[in-house]
Amino acid sequence: MPLLPRERPNHLLGIGDVESIQVGVRLGVDTFDSCWPTRLGRHGTALTRHGSLKVGQARYRDDYGPLDASCDGFVSRHHSRAYLHHLWRAKEPAVHGLLTLHNIKFMADLMADMRAKIWRDEL
Repeated sequence: MPLLPRERPNHLLGIGDVESIQVGVRLGVDTFDSCWPTRLGRHGTALTRHGSLKVGQARYRDDYGPLDASCDGFVSRHHSRAYLHHLWRAKEPAVHGLLTLHNIKFMADLMADMRAKIWRDEL
């Protein structure tokens, strides 16, 4: 991004996946705007530090662990993978909001981690 001014904030619209954000930050992008994390939530996918998780898959039917053990957000603290799987299979609309809420928390944590790395001169 050599043509963008360093003294002004640089915004990247429509990029929201984890890998692209990490690359963008290294290239000097300051802010991002994307519907990707919320769209994933509405379609049954949760973002975790270990990759994405599709709650409708049968393997989560009896998985009573938290959605993401490394997340301190409301959804991970209060709802198991099995419960979210049940909501998805029952076509309960609440699951869309819960997964969206979780994905927004995940992205906020990701950006907080990246800001901390920038302050420590690790990025």
